[in-house]
Amino acid sequence: MYSCESCRRTSAFLLIVFPLFWVAVSLVMNCSNVRAQTPEYGWPLSQPTSNSEVTYAAGRDPAPQSHHGSGAVTKIPLTLKQTVDLALRQNPRRVIARILVDESLKDKDIARSALLPQAEVEARQAIIRFNAQSFIDLPKIGLGNEPLRIGPFQSITGGAVFSQQLLNLGLIRRFQISREGVKVAKFDESSVRERVTAAVVTQYLAILESDANTKAVEDRVELAERLHQQATRLEKTGVGTTIDTLRAQVELQNEKQQLLDAQTTHHAVIYALAELLNLPRNDEPQPTDTMQFYKIPAFNQQHLIDQAFANRPEMKALLSREREAELAHKAASEQRLPTLTFSGFYEYQARRLSTGEPGYTYAFTLNVPLWTSGRIHAEMARASLESKRLEEEHQNLEDAIERQVKTALDQLQAARNAVDVANLGLKLAQDVVARAERRFEAGVTTNIEVITAQNDLARADDNQIKALYRFNQARADLARAEGDAEAVYGR
Repeated sequence: MYSCESCRRTSAFLLIVFPLFWVAVSLVMNCSNVRAQTPEYGWPLSQPTSNSEVTYAAGRDPAPQSHHGSGAVTKIPLTLKQTVDLALRQNPRRVIARILVDESLKDKDIARSALLPQAEVEARQAIIRFNAQSFIDLPKIGLGNEPLRIGPFQSITGGAVFSQQLLNLGLIRRFQISREGVKVAKFDESSVRERVTAAVVTQYLAILESDANTKAVEDRVELAERLHQQATRLEKTGVGTTIDTLRAQVELQNEKQQLLDAQTTHHAVIYALAELLNLPRNDEPQPTDTMQFYKIPAFNQQHLIDQAFANRPEMKALLSREREAELAHKAASEQRLPTLTFSGFYEYQARRLSTGEPGYTYAFTLNVPLWTSGRIHAEMARASLESKRLEEEHQNLEDAIERQVKTALDQLQAARNAVDVANLGLKLAQDVVARAERRFEAGVTTNIEVITAQNDLARADDNQIKALYRFNQARADLARAEGDAEAVYGR
């Protein structure tokens, strides 16, 4: 037979080892979880370490010198893909979305920790004095009716305190909700990436449009200068008149004004793209791509709509929020169920360090809610209302996605046809200008015909540039409506 002292020592050993074992298990689980999560989510918050990514594929110093004092501007040549990739690394909205994902991961860790063992070490030293009359019926034990002072004396305790939730559906639901919260945050980040990609593509195309418009106006200025020189020469030879020269000069000034406006617009859209890319103040992007017309496959409208429902991160995030609301309703209703907790402590208890004895307690606690004054019912009702609100958002989002896909597809088809029309119109306008110039040179007509042809050419230039821009923008809008903007333009 074992002695009582042996039993106490065995119990003490088990009560110390058991919580420490679970603490070690919990730490291992946390560490493995961190290792598994590290490569899972997109771009890191810090700048990438490879030179090919930091230098924007343009030979730029990874850590360029600031030119704020001198006012020098650094041009950064970028293709559309490089521009999108750069924006997805350092656009502030994308960085904030990444931080929110990390916060949701920590919320999940906090919710999970409530289900894992809890252990701590505590020590206490106290000087105690109290009146025994306050809790002992002194006359009943023959000690009279006068106050009985005990102490002051020293009390020393120290040891481990531990607990473990054995059955608590509320904490389990909270952990499940936190996992859905991580999914929501990830889908929200994907949605932000899609929006940033779409915004960058739109701004990049706007720069290409303004650049093409500027070059077209420069060509028209050159043409107007040549025609003005022609009118001046013909006036000197007596073939032309002063009014012809004045009309040519007015047209030249109009084209120069158009050039100033085009250059101002070009600078403005470059600044807007630099803001999206979060570039230093004296760095400017320099797009290297050009707007082009290319063949596109035939699209099936219903297939695109179904694909958008499946791919759009906004839809995925909304589905996760609906699951969150469902879990919140279950968590509220399950608060009526009992909870079971294991807890205890093992500590050294003494009035002096040399005269102590070990003390310990381990207990199972069953908690059964009986009355919560309507709190559980109110939480269930709130969760139900949240579910109804999300259902309405779901239907509204489906309608919006369907409209966006249909609109983008119609605009793409119209833009494709408009490019053909604009190309033919530009060729005809160029022929008209050439013929009018020859007729004026031969003295057959005044330069009113030439000025009219110049205006037609300007309008044809604008039509072609806008048609190309609308075609490329419509393709980008269709990719955004499908939820594939990053896949199409950034990878």
